[in-house]
Amino acid sequence: MKASALDSQRPWVWKTILSAVAVTLTVTQLWRVDHGAGVGKLSTIIIMMSGTSIAVWALWREYSRVGKMRGVEQAHSQFLAAAETSLDGFGLFESVRDEAGRILDFRVLYVNANIERLVGQSRSELLGKTLCTVTPMKASGSLFGRFCRVVATGESLNEEFPVSTANIKASWLQIQVVKLGDGLAITFSDISGAKETQERYEHLAEFTDSVFQNAPFSIVTTDTQGMITAMNSEAEKLTGYRREELVGKASLTRLHDERELLGRAVAIDSAATLEEYGFEVLTAGAAVGEMEEQEWTLIRRDGARTPINLAVRAVTTPSGQVSGFVSIAFDITDRRQMMEYVTHLATHDQLTGLTGRALLQDKTVQTVELARRYGTKVAVFVIDLDHFKRINDSLGHTAGDQILIEAAQRLSRSVRSTDVVARVGGDEFVVVMPDITTVDDVEQCAANLVARLAPEISIEGHLVHVTASVGVCIYPDFASDAKHLLKRADSAMYAAKENGRNQFQIFSESMLKETAERLTMEHALRHALGNKELSMHYQPQISLTTGRVTGMEALLRWTHPRLGSISPSQFIPLAEETGLIVPIGEWAFMTACCEGKALRDELDMDLTVSINLSPRQFQQKNLVHVIEHSLSKSGLSPDKLQIEITENMLMVNSEHVLDKLQRMRELGVRISIDDFGTGFCSFSYLLEYQVDRLKIDQSFVKKAGTDANAAAVVRTIIAMSHGLNIKVVAEGVETDEQMRFLLRRKCDEAQGNFIAKPVSQAEFCEVVRRYANNPSAPESEPVSGLVR
Repeated sequence: MKASALDSQRPWVWKTILSAVAVTLTVTQLWRVDHGAGVGKLSTIIIMMSGTSIAVWALWREYSRVGKMRGVEQAHSQFLAAAETSLDGFGLFESVRDEAGRILDFRVLYVNANIERLVGQSRSELLGKTLCTVTPMKASGSLFGRFCRVVATGESLNEEFPVSTANIKASWLQIQVVKLGDGLAITFSDISGAKETQERYEHLAEFTDSVFQNAPFSIVTTDTQGMITAMNSEAEKLTGYRREELVGKASLTRLHDERELLGRAVAIDSAATLEEYGFEVLTAGAAVGEMEEQEWTLIRRDGARTPINLAVRAVTTPSGQVSGFVSIAFDITDRRQMMEYVTHLATHDQLTGLTGRALLQDKTVQTVELARRYGTKVAVFVIDLDHFKRINDSLGHTAGDQILIEAAQRLSRSVRSTDVVARVGGDEFVVVMPDITTVDDVEQCAANLVARLAPEISIEGHLVHVTASVGVCIYPDFASDAKHLLKRADSAMYAAKENGRNQFQIFSESMLKETAERLTMEHALRHALGNKELSMHYQPQISLTTGRVTGMEALLRWTHPRLGSISPSQFIPLAEETGLIVPIGEWAFMTACCEGKALRDELDMDLTVSINLSPRQFQQKNLVHVIEHSLSKSGLSPDKLQIEITENMLMVNSEHVLDKLQRMRELGVRISIDDFGTGFCSFSYLLEYQVDRLKIDQSFVKKAGTDANAAAVVRTIIAMSHGLNIKVVAEGVETDEQMRFLLRRKCDEAQGNFIAKPVSQAEFCEVVRRYANNPSAPESEPVSGLVR
């Protein structure tokens, strides 16, 4: 029969053959490209690959039949095309039998190019040889027996096995064996890559499971509805449940407090169950792709409550769909206890255990808010121990601490459990009493506090009599908020001290605000030096001729931890009035000389140090000795120290003043008149006291550019000083206009914020170096480049 007749009579044969070959080759090619295919995909490929054997077997039969016809060449070409383009190895084998008909081996009839590549031998070397001679297969082996069974029964064989032969270039092979006449058609597929991928997946699965089971924290997985799907051993330890009790049987919400979940829910569907709305609360952030991490209370199997940190993350499919959730939790009991301990340390006094200042403020605010809501009264008592510093200094700090502890205990025993007792300073306590009914009740409580603190205290064999001054303020009678309540109670306490101590004073509107502030500042100022709240700042003085820094004025500064930075115009008059200026002045002299000498050495510049003397200091009998001692200890050269006094001081007790100034000049110290122009000093005094410098008061300097009279005063002072061979310093220079005015009037030196503000010792060198690094200015305006 002709080939064309064969084609026309059996078109289904060719279509079947070609379709099977095409599908098999296409799928096989895809699998080779995608080495990451999983085991499931590999199985599908293996099944589909059976089409190669079927197709080639059909081609072979067709080839045998057509070989007897004229179309042998055409059928043979089609067979070769299909076999050679296969991505798998393919071969045809005929049975080699003995006289008894037993199969001894299989002879190679045909192999395609992929077989050559697989075994590393050419077709000419393989054809005609037997299967057992070109492969590791042995006739006595089980695989050979299964090959024989295919021939005997006609049932196809599909197996995969590892390869250890060096000349075969594959570690794993998959074979598809079908019967073909008295022989076999075998497809060999290299599945080494797929097997490696499968092993990697298996190892990854083992690793993931190991991490899951051995993680040092609880891991629980759920489905999208909250049903628990897995939990590790740490989760069993943390919850007290076994896996069998929860997995597939309970929602994650079983491990949480219903009230806690309900309290954090933003909105709840009335028809929703606890599991539904509770799980939504737990996964609110995770459901939208975020890591949800919060602290929760875990309910254990035995009912115990354990604080935990819970982090929830959604598990998504490649398409982005949420397929479940993973929750990681760990016990934070120790951390919470530590935080509570640290918080207690931060909010309570370590010596007495009472509430500290910061927490007192919060509790007072809360108490006032509750009183405002319910229309009740609040009384605040500020208690300060009388003369505690004297007792502390004489008996020592250990005894002082015992007194404070005893005072704290007495106060705590004197109030209700709902009252707040706090220590806010060295010897200062505060009691906050809510639910006060009348002023009479307040007076009775205050008198009781004074009485309870009055009995003697036994300290190391000494009986110490400690009294207290108590100030009281009532909300809402005399204060509208917590801040003013505390402040006015403090003012009332100082009023009690002013009136003789060991008593209480209730704040009233008749008490002047200024008096209270003065008492507060005086109390703070008495401790300022001991508490190291005072410091010296330095303001540069420059030459208007050369533009160089020639000196510095030492200025006293006070920074209180509660009152903040206090202006010298406020505390220096108070210090003079109370006599505190004497110890403060001595400290300021010593500090300015020591720091001034250190700055001169560090900068390696010839700088003068100017220090102000107040009228009260000038009355100090040992003033000259204080100056001499400061110079000696600091190493500052006397001629580099400028003592600044006001011109009015020269008018008071001139003989006494002249004597002290003369003794200062004998030390080598320079004398300067500060705030010149505001007093009544005559020219004769300037000559008599041998003044070295005059400092024009800043009020004239500020007005010199706009006020003709002020400008005239400045010009007169400069001209007069130059006539008397006295240098002139303009202080308080704040603008470029003022600087140019002084330059035109040939003032000698200047200082002010326009040049530099007063700065600490640490900052002063940087300021001076910045000036020194500026380029020289023109002669007509030598400091214009410096001061800009």
